[in-house]
Amino acid sequence: MKKKNLILVTICAMIVLLGVFFVLTNRSALDNTLIATGLKEAKPILGDADPYMKKLLQEIPVIQVMPKKKKNPREIWKVGRGVSYPNYLLRAQKHLEKFGGKVLSMEEIESRTGTVVDFDFVAPFGDTFYVELQVADSFYNNTSRLAVAFYASKELAGFSKELNQLKYPYSLLITPSELSTIKSGLKSLDHYESVIWLPMEDKKLRSKKFSKSMIFIHQSKTDIQDLVNDAIEKIPHVQGVATRFGSRAVEQQALLRALFKPLKDQGLWFMDLTGNRYSRTEDVCNEIHLNCQIESPFDPSRMTHAVYVSKVLKAARRSGKAILILPLSDATFKAIENLESEATAQGSEFVSLSSIFQNE
Repeated sequence: MKKKNLILVTICAMIVLLGVFFVLTNRSALDNTLIATGLKEAKPILGDADPYMKKLLQEIPVIQVMPKKKKNPREIWKVGRGVSYPNYLLRAQKHLEKFGGKVLSMEEIESRTGTVVDFDFVAPFGDTFYVELQVADSFYNNTSRLAVAFYASKELAGFSKELNQLKYPYSLLITPSELSTIKSGLKSLDHYESVIWLPMEDKKLRSKKFSKSMIFIHQSKTDIQDLVNDAIEKIPHVQGVATRFGSRAVEQQALLRALFKPLKDQGLWFMDLTGNRYSRTEDVCNEIHLNCQIESPFDPSRMTHAVYVSKVLKAARRSGKAILILPLSDATFKAIENLESEATAQGSEFVSLSSIFQNE
C-alpha cells in the first residue's frame, strides 16, 4: 500500500514539475493568451534588434509588439485608440526619413479584425520590415482632437497661398453678405469647410452694412428663419453656423428657437462665439437637441496670437478636444507655423470643425 502511495506521489510530483517546465519554456505564449483574454495587461515591448527600433516604437508610439504568426509574415504592432492611422504613419515616416530610413509602402486594408495597415519600410541599418498596424483595445494616453477655423474677411485672397499650404483640414467662417468681396479668394483655395458667420444683434453698435442680413431681437420668427434659410442657400456645402457679434441676440430664447429650427431641419450645428455669460444657447440647444458649443475665439485685447494658440493646445490636452479660431493675418500664420508639429507631439489629431460636433 505504501509503495502504491509513493508511486502516486512521484507521478504527481513529475506532473507538477512538467507543468512548471512547460510554463517557464512557453512564458511568452502564456502571456499572449492572458493578454488576449483580458486577464493580464499588455506591457510595451521594445525592439531588441537595434537601438533605433526602440526609438521608432517609442516615437509612434507602439503599445505592444506581437510576433509573426505561421500564416502571417507580418509582425503586428498594436497602437492606441483615439489617433488615426495616418497620424501614426506620419510620425513613423518622419522618424525614418530623419535617420536615413525609407518607407516602401503604406496601405490601409480591411481584415477580419477590422481596418489595419500594412506598413513596409527599410530601417536606417538596412533591414526591411513588414509590419501590420492594428488598433488596440486601450486608448493612447493624451489623445485629443484639434480643429482650426479662420474668419473669411476681405483679406482672404491675400492669404490663399498660406491656406493652401496647410496640411490639415480647416474651416472658413463666411458672412453671406460679404460673398462678393471674398469670391476670388474662395476660388483660389484647394479645400475648406464652409461655416456661416451669421451677424446677430449686439450690445455694441455695429456697421450699417450688416443691417439687411443681421438678425435682430425685434424680428418675427418668420423673418428670422427666412434670413437663416437665405444664408444657407448662398453658401454651398455649409456645415454649421457661428455667431458674428450677437451678444444681445443670444440672451433671447424665442429668437434662438426660431434660429435653430432651420438648422435642426438641415442637420447643421451652432457655435456661440459671443462670450456672453448670460447666453441661453445651451438651454435652447438642449431643449431641441441641437449640436451646439460655446467657444472662445482669439481676442487681441486679451492676449497675443502665440499665447492664444498655446492655450488652445493646452485645452485640447486637458479636455480631449479644442477649436482654434483666428483672423487671417501675418501674425496668425506666424503663430501657427509650428502648429502641426506641436499638436502631433502632444497626441492631438487635426479634424474638421464638423468632426468635433459629430463626435459629441
